Amino acid sequence: MKINFTDFRSEFKFFEKDLIKKFKLIGRQGDFILGKELVKFEKKISKFLKVKYVLGIGNWTEGMIMSCKALNFSKDDEIITVSNSFIATCGAIAYADCKPILVDVDETLNMDVNFIEKKITKKTKAIMPVHLSGIPSNIDQIKKIAKKYNLIFIEDAAHAFGGTYKGKYLGTLGDIGIFSLHPRKNFHVLGDGGLIVTNNKKLYQKLKLLRNHGLKNRNSSITWGTNSRLDNIQAGFANILLKKIDKLNDKFYDIANYYTKNLKNYVQTPIFEKKISKPTFHQYIIRTKKRDSLKKFLFKKGIQTAIHYPLPIHKQPAFINSYGKIKLKKTEVYSKEILSLPIHNFLTKKELIYIIKNIQQFFKKN
Repeated sequence: MKINFTDFRSEFKFFEKDLIKKFKLIGRQGDFILGKELVKFEKKISKFLKVKYVLGIGNWTEGMIMSCKALNFSKDDEIITVSNSFIATCGAIAYADCKPILVDVDETLNMDVNFIEKKITKKTKAIMPVHLSGIPSNIDQIKKIAKKYNLIFIEDAAHAFGGTYKGKYLGTLGDIGIFSLHPRKNFHVLGDGGLIVTNNKKLYQKLKLLRNHGLKNRNSSITWGTNSRLDNIQAGFANILLKKIDKLNDKFYDIANYYTKNLKNYVQTPIFEKKISKPTFHQYIIRTKKRDSLKKFLFKKGIQTAIHYPLPIHKQPAFINSYGKIKLKKTEVYSKEILSLPIHNFLTKKELIYIIKNIQQFFKKN
């Protein structure tokens, strides 16, 4: 049996009729940029997430860069975040001329809140946890620290659309939340895309200008901006997926629970507080000291896996060249243990059982 890590083809086939119908509708209207479909999408997201202001943008990275500018961050202002993430988390901070200050993670693979206060300086402007694989960071403690030191709380919610913490949606719990709509995400478009959400009207108004060249109308630019607009066709595609997002997220959650039930005696399964949070499980990440040999074994059995992320950001040449070498003990240890198993809406029960049986077989022999 061959099991791919993702299955974009099956997903497209499932939505194909609606996607083509939407494409034709928008094409015949000739309404491609900042059009009615995007306005509709932003209103729907606002209602879904129960947040006041929503902006469809080009991608997560540009969303973070624009957020730094809208928040009036200056050169070398510091943002506390983590290394156990995709390069964009720190790359966007650096590109905005700010400085990423990294703290270690705890067993949830998210920010260890016990290290935050030790990293705060006069230059610190914000704390940005990453809800890795859609599992919430320690929101309450981060909010408490941010309030104590008058810092902005930014949520890197790239993996977390529809995930909840104490009944509220991830991305809406801080001052600003930024989502990715990349095709690998549980909620996505058919290319690059992103979302910024906030309850701060002034911040929203600044960001709205920044995403479209600072233009207040067609011919008058009142600030330097960029071009980071979610186009109308992608917004239309997203409107289709949004109708199914609760069911899609429930399927991810069910698959994750099935994995955990059957693998918890063999590997370290994802850690989260079930009573107060519901992750999206954008990835299902296990930990084992036998990661590399397990990965090879599963590959031979036709099972694709991935590692999120094999080289932490602070070990990347770009980071070292800019900020020098640092040590993050748990991040470095976990990067050698983490393995992402296939998880998507078109993973069948038969395939799921096959994956689990092979992992169990591996550990019984090893």
